[in-house]
Amino acid sequence: MEELSPEPRGPTPLAENHEGEMLMARRGIRIAVRALILREGRLLLTRCRDREGDWYCLPGGGQGEGETLPAALIRECREEIGAEVEVGSLRFVRDYIAANHDFSYLEEATHQLELFFDCAVPGDYVVGNGPEPDSNQVGVAWLDARALADSRVYPRRLREVVDPRTAARLPLYWGDEN
Repeated sequence: MEELSPEPRGPTPLAENHEGEMLMARRGIRIAVRALILREGRLLLTRCRDREGDWYCLPGGGQGEGETLPAALIRECREEIGAEVEVGSLRFVRDYIAANHDFSYLEEATHQLELFFDCAVPGDYVVGNGPEPDSNQVGVAWLDARALADSRVYPRRLREVVDPRTAARLPLYWGDEN
């Protein structure tokens, strides 16, 4: 009987990015955290740019091995928006399967589980990029309901979190939506 070698585990190099770092393909599901930072009817978002123009998403990113969810979110916000956030309660969960969407800022093969937490920035926070913004990030902005309605925002359901009455009716689990 022929013995089969186990399938390799862990990251597999895919390609090099513009900074010379290796992009890795992961087997399984990537866990990411997102900061829901609301103040006076506005949502704090990172402003990103692609060939079609500007688009917005919440600050946050992937959880590192051995890192708690709050620690990952604090690190990501420090890197992207230059703020020490206070992490509150888990608010929403969504699957993000990049291959199912016409717009993706991730590799096509990525399946990501995103956990959205209520967060707060210090009262004296000044909007601006942190020391290590994402490669497509060009800024940070507070957007109100009107600006959210007129902008490319991902996931789109973020437009609904600004109004507390609407946000209270949102389900915990958002499914695989963009």
